[in-house]
Amino acid sequence: MIKESIMDEQGLAFDRVILPKSEPASVIKDKNEDYYIQIKAEKAKEVKFTICEKEYPCDRTRDGIWRLKCPFHTGIHYVQLWIDEIPVLSPYLPIGYGCSRPYNYVELPPEGEDFYCIKDVPHGEVRKSYFYSAVTSSWSNMVVYTPPCYEKEAEREFPVLYLQHGHGENEMGWTIAGKVNWILDNLLAEGKIKPFIVVMNNGMVQIDISGQGHVVDHTLFEKRLLEDIIPFVENHFRVKKNKENRAMAGLSMGSMQTALVGFSHPEHFCAIGLFSGFMRDFIQGSELDMINREASDQSHLKILDDAEKFRSEFKLFFRAIGDHDLFLDEFQTDDRICEAKGITCERKIYSGIHDWNVWRMCIRDFAQMIFK
Repeated sequence: MIKESIMDEQGLAFDRVILPKSEPASVIKDKNEDYYIQIKAEKAKEVKFTICEKEYPCDRTRDGIWRLKCPFHTGIHYVQLWIDEIPVLSPYLPIGYGCSRPYNYVELPPEGEDFYCIKDVPHGEVRKSYFYSAVTSSWSNMVVYTPPCYEKEAEREFPVLYLQHGHGENEMGWTIAGKVNWILDNLLAEGKIKPFIVVMNNGMVQIDISGQGHVVDHTLFEKRLLEDIIPFVENHFRVKKNKENRAMAGLSMGSMQTALVGFSHPEHFCAIGLFSGFMRDFIQGSELDMINREASDQSHLKILDDAEKFRSEFKLFFRAIGDHDLFLDEFQTDDRICEAKGITCERKIYSGIHDWNVWRMCIRDFAQMIFK
């Protein structure tokens, strides 16, 4: 049955995991080109995976291996392994970060376009920078992509994109799952973009509240970005320090934060990108809000009342989503708001759901529209 095994680069180890002889390959492909996830659990009574919030039971083979035919054929997908109703993190599947914790994922080879794959082109660098946040009185870090020419052109200053992840993810998401560094390397090699720096921060801003411990306050990201992050970047990296060379984008929750910050402070950004995104604050006052507050007054949306001013502030307003995204209705509500206010945008609908396969396409296209 088995034709070959599959295991791609992952976040915690670039090289493939060398399995013990007693362990089967975690992802395999048969002669019919079908992929399977398999786990050895000889004493288990039930093994299943949750993928895109749907449960898939595995079939047990005679040798104690549990196998599931993949319900997808390409791209990256988070997978939650359950063994006898206990959630398990497999050491033999790639590990990323999602749902506010380490999480397994499966990456299958692309069908068609390979724009996010590593290629024989000049590569930029991905580095971590640690900074002290006066806003939260704590240390944090940012992930920064610098283009291949950054070190060679030591006197040159570059535009900068502040790029945010979604709810339950962190600053590593755009490089581990999103492959943004390889996407930009490839676009640069093809002459489709000009070089710029990308700064990625944790939007799940934590604070310590007496009696509650650590909680997330997503609204603090705005203040931390403006008072801690941008000043740090402009003091430690060779970036151009004006609105015309500063953009912001994000996916899901990150798109909401982009709207909150960008709409409230248009003097800082020339371009805004909302990926699978929201113009409205859907977290404050909801069950996702760990701070007991009333719903947002959405005051940041007042900028939409003057369409001419909005167009003059932002050279690009980009909105995109997958055609089967679970938040498509909210996206279309924002469509109607824009239409009623006379706000125009660069709007794209991709084939896909609320996942990294769509967000990779979002950043690919957005990157080609900014800093021209």
